[in-house]
Amino acid sequence: MRIKTLKEFIAKKKYVAVTYDSESQKKLREWAIENGFDLTKSYNGEEQDPKDFEFHTTIFFTTNEVNLPNKKIKVDPTDVSIQGIKFLGENEDIPVLKLELSGKLKELREQYEDLGLEDQWPSYQPHISLSYAKEKRDVSKIKIPTFTPKYDIIAISDIKD
Repeated sequence: MRIKTLKEFIAKKKYVAVTYDSESQKKLREWAIENGFDLTKSYNGEEQDPKDFEFHTTIFFTTNEVNLPNKKIKVDPTDVSIQGIKFLGENEDIPVLKLELSGKLKELREQYEDLGLEDQWPSYQPHISLSYAKEKRDVSKIKIPTFTPKYDIIAISDIKD
């Protein structure tokens, strides 16, 4: 049995997300590029190769400190349901695939709510970000993907101040 370090006992603000499996990453990347979404910017604004864009769905970005260990949890591939395309962010310039909050995704969100996590956003809007290049354009003619993305990892990490 491993002895926990002091750092593991100290509560921190946490980021909880699901990451999509390799097949979904490939399909989402191809679909995003075909539809003109810029995958060359990372979340923090740095340049990146489009193949490094990681499609994910944030479950929580906490405002409170919680005692939850950092880890990646492998889960059975789990479907999410795409509902449409919209823009989020302070300036509504981050294009996303809007997801239905139901099934396992809803259960996962509720599980972390029950653990006392408090979210940065006033209302949870599950989504898959399509670009961080801060673009606003007409997406009304873009058809949503015909495939069903599946996540297979739940990732928990500290939020860096």
